Amino acid sequence: MRTILGVLVSTLLVAGCAGATGTAAPAASAPAASSQASVSAAPAQASASASAAAAPSTPGAFGGAVQFKYHGQPSTTTVDAAADGTSVSGTAVTQIGKGTHTVQLGCAAQSGDTWAVAGKTEKSDVEGGRAGDWSAVIVKPGSPARIGIWVSDDASIASDCDGWLKVLDLPTLDLTGFETVESGTLTPPTFPAP
Repeated sequence: MRTILGVLVSTLLVAGCAGATGTAAPAASAPAASSQASVSAAPAQASASASAAAAPSTPGAFGGAVQFKYHGQPSTTTVDAAADGTSVSGTAVTQIGKGTHTVQLGCAAQSGDTWAVAGKTEKSDVEGGRAGDWSAVIVKPGSPARIGIWVSDDASIASDCDGWLKVLDLPTLDLTGFETVESGTLTPPTFPAP
């Protein structure tokens, strides 16, 4: 069963995507210039470090940090990455309580205003997270913004990162289980114009 951890720029676990295999796990976790939208919440609640992380200054840099509650536990997802139009590199680190889930990013995708970054899990001590598996951070901007962490999908499902993100099928993804972001900002990569 595939598992999605939602962080509606707040995090929620969504488990049970039809027809897929994977591991259930609570974990946490470019539009054309004219359509690029950052996800942010309650600036008064954002910490100084989250604000600094949310303002990438390197060309092609994107990311930031958001805070949310996952099953009542304080949680943070931090993305520190860069994209050059053909590749994505960097990390996405989600902390849930005392657990940490670290993903080496390798690709990004967008469907409407929902965007995702994905890659292979480097290390994880959150429920369902396994080193070497595919994982993603999925963001739905809005008021409130929402975020989901796809904790684990077996590496054999796709041979490359872009192929695996296509398997997720962003246009049909159910966002019901995603959480609401309480504070912080995540800036998406710049996607090519359609």
